[in-house]
Formats: sequence, structure tokens, C-alpha cells
Amino acid sequence: MLTVQSLELSIGGSRILRGVEFEVPDNQCFCLMGRNGVGKTSTLRSITGVMKPSAGKITLAGKDITKLSSEARAAAGIGYVQQGRDIFPQLTVEENLHIGAIALGKKANGSLDRVFSLFPILKEFLPRKGGMLSGGQQQQLAIGRALLTEPKILILDEPTEGIQPNIIDQIGEAIKLLRRGGHHNEAGLLATMSQVIKKAREDENTPKSPLLDEAAETVIILLKEGVEKHPALFNRFAECIEALRKVQPTGTNLGDEIGSALKQLHGESKMSILLVEQYLDFCKELADTFAIMDRGAVVCAGTVDALTDDVVKKYLTV
Repeated sequence: MLTVQSLELSIGGSRILRGVEFEVPDNQCFCLMGRNGVGKTSTLRSITGVMKPSAGKITLAGKDITKLSSEARAAAGIGYVQQGRDIFPQLTVEENLHIGAIALGKKANGSLDRVFSLFPILKEFLPRKGGMLSGGQQQQLAIGRALLTEPKILILDEPTEGIQPNIIDQIGEAIKLLRRGGHHNEAGLLATMSQVIKKAREDENTPKSPLLDEAAETVIILLKEGVEKHPALFNRFAECIEALRKVQPTGTNLGDEIGSALKQLHGESKMSILLVEQYLDFCKELADTFAIMDRGAVVCAGTVDALTDDVVKKYLTV
């Protein structure tokens, strides 16, 4: 999704970035780590166009964006939540949410439900001014605002800094859901399908089929353990339903309700996440891959399994 090659940046004659290179894979969470002052935020600002690097190349979804303005990069699919959140304190929560989408000429209505499901408190506080929210609520607002721009990659700079533990957990769950592209109301949709299948099995007018029995058993597993743990099982479930719908007349619950629910479960796209974070446990829980910076360069990278105690002690312990 995002490739950074040989990125160089100098400020006031001081060399800040020294050939930074890394890749953020499609639909994965990539964590950029390092001690304070090693160039992490400068790297993000270079990627988003806030700072202009002296050398290097930045590619987004196969397109070279190195020379684009920050506005054009946002329009190309970069959502950026800066450290400190930068919400507008005198605007309401609703106005803060809409302003990013409006700036890009997009309508936010279709994505608001997703934001409210990830962060329900925002829906309750729509008329409240942004400056009246707690730090954690402002962080949720900033992430929600970025999501309404419908980004291909969401960049988060220190999202847990100064945030209470319960909101850290909510942000973590939101990142997981965005990364895998699951529907925000997965449990509700699966429960609906389970009830429809149960009624179909009890209905004497519904032709009995082994596929119907298989679908009934499968949806119970998916409801209990989640689609993410069983992608192959979910695909098989969808195949069973599609086969059953072909022999069901339109206007029946099995034909229409389940078809609509399946469409919704496939309706929200996956997203790549670039996370700058110093909360180690948060990174280990969420990241698929990582890179560690020191003195303006990447000094260690790999899958999250390679983030061993020895690596942490060498590059991250203060």
C-alpha cells in the first residue's frame, strides 16, 4: 500500500532523516517505533507532505506521490491523525467530523454509521464543542474525522498518548476492525442470519436441504467465534446461502434478508494502518510488521514475531 524509499530530510542544516526505507503491506498494521527524537514524526510529516524531504520516493498504491501537495495526498487516500489530535475546539463534534470529508468534496453520510459504531460516544456528543471533550474522546474524534475521508491508509501518530486505558482498548479494537475490513455490526448481522435460517428450517414450505443444515451449523460457529478466525468457513457459508437463494423465490426471508446481510458483511473495505507508537504491548497486539528507527534511519524491521526482548532492549529501552 505504501512504500518509502531512501527518504532524506534536513531542517536548519541538521540532517533529520537518513535514507529511511520501509513498506506498509496491504490491509495490515505496520508499526514504526523508536525512542524519542529519532525522526518518527518527521517521517510521517514527510509522507503526508507537511514537510518536504530533500531526497527519496514515496509510493501510495503504486502511484508516486513524492511531488504531490499534502492536499493531493489526502485526496489520493492518506488519512492522518497527528500527535496532539488537532481537532477544532470551537467547532462541534459534528462539524469536526464533517470538515475533512467536505474539504475533499465527499459526502460523509455513508461512513458515519461506521464511525459511530467504532466510537459510540461521538454520536452522543454531536452538539458538544470539540474543546469540551476529554483527551481520549478528542482522539476518537480525530480518528473518526480521518475515516470520513475514506482513506486507503490511516496514519496514527501516538494515538495512546495521555489516553485512559478503556479508550486505548476501544482504539485498539477499532484498528483491528479497520485492518480486516469486518462490518461494524458483524454480530448483529450474523444473529439475523441465524434466526432467518432457523425459521426456514422450521417452515414446512421451505424445501429441506443438506445445505440449509450446514448453513445453520456454520453460522453458529461464526457468531460464537467471529468471521476473522474462520475466513474459509465464512466463504463456505456464503456459498451455501447463494446456492439456497437460487431455489428460493424472491421476497422470502431466506432470499432477501440473508442476501442483504451478506452484502453488508462484505461492504466495508479493509484498510492499511501506519502506527507510530511507544506503548509496546499495544504494538505487539496490533502490528503485523514493524520497523524501528534510530538517529533518522531504520535499524531493525520484520514481522511482529521478531520483536523479541533482545530487540526491545537494544533499540527501545531508555
